[in-house]
Amino acid sequence: MAGLMVTNKNSSLPLKSVQVRADVKGYVTGLETALLYTNDSDDPAEVVFRFPVEQSHAVVGLTAVLDGRRVKAQLHEKEEARAIYDDAIASGQTAALGEEKSGDVFSVSLGNLPPRTDAEVHLKLVGDLPVDAEGGVRFALPASLKPRYAPAGFSDPAAPIQGGSTGQGADVKRANGPGVSGFTMTVHNAADVEAVTSPTHSISSSRDGEGVTVTLLEGNLEKDLVILIKHREPHKPAVLVEGGATSDITTKGYMSGPVVMVTFYPEFPAVEAAGEFFFLVDRSGSMSGSYINSARETLILFLKSLSEGCFFNIIGFGSSYVDLFPSSLPYNQDSLSKAVSHAQTVEADLGGTELLPPLEHVFSLKPRPGLPRQVFVLTDGSVSNTQQCVECVRKYAHMARCFTFGIGSGASTDLVEGLAKAGGGTSEFVKEGERMQAKVIRSLKRALQPAVTDVVVKFKVPTEFEVLQSPQTIPPIFNGEKLVMYGIMSPKTTPTSHASGVAMLKGLVLGASIEHTISFSIDSTPSEFPTIHHLAGKALIKDWERGNRRKEDIVELSKEMGVVSSHTAYIAVDEGNKEPVRGSMKTWDMVVRNEGSGGGAHYTSSLVGDVKSRMLANISQVLQRGETLEDLSNQAEALSQSALSFQRSAVRLKKSGGFFSGLFSGWFGSSNLSRHTARSSSPEAMCLPSETMETCHFSLPADSDWPTPPCSSVSQCAPQPQTSLSALVTLQQANGSWCLDDSLAHQLGKGRSELEEACPVQCVGVMAAVWATVLALCAMQTRHQDKQEEWELVAGKAEGWLKRQALPSDLTMDQLHAAARKCI
Repeated sequence: MAGLMVTNKNSSLPLKSVQVRADVKGYVTGLETALLYTNDSDDPAEVVFRFPVEQSHAVVGLTAVLDGRRVKAQLHEKEEARAIYDDAIASGQTAALGEEKSGDVFSVSLGNLPPRTDAEVHLKLVGDLPVDAEGGVRFALPASLKPRYAPAGFSDPAAPIQGGSTGQGADVKRANGPGVSGFTMTVHNAADVEAVTSPTHSISSSRDGEGVTVTLLEGNLEKDLVILIKHREPHKPAVLVEGGATSDITTKGYMSGPVVMVTFYPEFPAVEAAGEFFFLVDRSGSMSGSYINSARETLILFLKSLSEGCFFNIIGFGSSYVDLFPSSLPYNQDSLSKAVSHAQTVEADLGGTELLPPLEHVFSLKPRPGLPRQVFVLTDGSVSNTQQCVECVRKYAHMARCFTFGIGSGASTDLVEGLAKAGGGTSEFVKEGERMQAKVIRSLKRALQPAVTDVVVKFKVPTEFEVLQSPQTIPPIFNGEKLVMYGIMSPKTTPTSHASGVAMLKGLVLGASIEHTISFSIDSTPSEFPTIHHLAGKALIKDWERGNRRKEDIVELSKEMGVVSSHTAYIAVDEGNKEPVRGSMKTWDMVVRNEGSGGGAHYTSSLVGDVKSRMLANISQVLQRGETLEDLSNQAEALSQSALSFQRSAVRLKKSGGFFSGLFSGWFGSSNLSRHTARSSSPEAMCLPSETMETCHFSLPADSDWPTPPCSSVSQCAPQPQTSLSALVTLQQANGSWCLDDSLAHQLGKGRSELEEACPVQCVGVMAAVWATVLALCAMQTRHQDKQEEWELVAGKAEGWLKRQALPSDLTMDQLHAAARKCI
């Protein structure tokens, strides 16, 4: 991780490094994260370290190594665990506390680390890995934790702590935590693996017997890591059966018996249905640069992939939200032209990230009869009111499906995955180095599928077992896509040898039945590493948390399955050291931040937007709703950390002669800087008449006198030129055709007259459009074959239009395509 933010430059950071080792077998991963500490000071230290985890991963173990002694943590109810930790610290004992701060933020507190000593904390996690469109198993390791936009009344789980984890101390030193400095992965069953690649990092992979060893060729993990594992037989149904923790049937509980993990790939006839589509685009300040440029191109591709018969609207959101149309409009050439013009000029100019109001707005609109509502949310951000946003989507899941996209490092998996699960849709993440367009079109294909209704999953097993399905709420089903279900089997009597079972998936698609069955053998051999048990427990815990199950039930399940929950925490106390730790404990607050060294153009650009939008948004909150002094203190602290981080990035880049070497004079010149300083310090500038408070919405309008960076090859502050595919797609008409004009000729690299002469028949009237459409299709198929998933729906719409056109009696469509290939 890039530089460390230290409030006292003479202090040595007590958390030295983070090491990660991952194992992948099929769709399952196990990780061990080692946090290595050294207290070089003469005082006891407490280190509170918060870092991101994948929302789908489960923390299943915490072990502290203190002066050579291994202390294994136990799960307790969260408040009880905190009380044990506080008591241990007060008694002079070293202790470690591990807890969820949110669904994708984990915190480890190590307290009373004696002076001049080392320590280690080891975390164990397990996870079920998603599959991409090409069948590659996707492993992701988040590298940084972004500040989360906090609407009034909510707190950021990454905000600076006050007074140490116990809330007692006043001297809290703050620093950026170290990023992952060591990473290795072993992919098992090498014979089934065709390739291991990464779109985000340079990696090396070597086959060693039954495994593939993967290592990073780079140093510290500067951005989110994505590794794709391509299997020889992707999309293949699979079953994993794991024996219980013991063969003694008198041992009761969920861990006592086998667990089966069944991976379905349901298939049913593909039928596309019209719908009402809302595309919610994050236009907050942190979307500036490459993110908003990619969003523009993606939005155009999305619009061109819709078909006549649909309704649509585009909503940009930030501190406020803006509808393109007063209501959703029918998809035709007029509405499409206006939407494309809007998409080409959309900017990251709406301040902070207030997602709940636009969601409530969309769901408040009257449904259109016969047109299922599909909501697409595209955001790079994180918000602290995640649960309220998720509950809003869940409340209206009967009338709308929700598909989400998290962009870049730091996008909250808790938010992005939570919204999609609540809304019966799917989530996608786009990391640096990956294209957003294919993922959006993949989700659009899902949205065009009819919903699978009356879905049931049944496990048929011998009578000596009872089966608990996990999760009990079945996730949404899409054609040909992975669906994972677990069966937790509790033995009632001694199981017979060679027992077997069957998992069945049933449902209805437009009234037609679908059914899939998978058989499996039941293995009752005790398991040393109950990974599948942990995954089943995680799925069931999340299901119960979303379903408002009693807290006591969730705590009991969490402790029994060994999986941390929102109501439990790991606690380890070093009782082997009989001498209490003496001295005044100093607290360190450390959060993983990515300052984007090595250029960091987008990071710096988004950080400027973040500082500006947070400042304006928080002022807006004060004016509109009122804030407590504690709220204002936390917001000021977060803003100052962002500003300091930005300042260090700026100085580092300026010294290197990079992006900032010419930026300070033009962007933050003395006149601009003094003018904004004077304005900010003016009491009058902070006051508004009381009657305006209810309707005041701050944003960053285009005519704002906030300084705007000069365009350069790095900053990408202006709309970027479209790619050749994007430019070609932009020219398509709403009905699916292209016009034979100079614009198309330019994209094809030909003169218009040259194209007209290449047509096998006279190129006038409708025939000109037919010929232009065949040429465009040929160009996509020959020049952009590697992006077929992106233009597949566009091409399908064009082919549908061509089929409806009448050709001259002596001409066939095959002849037209042959002539087009020769011309192109």
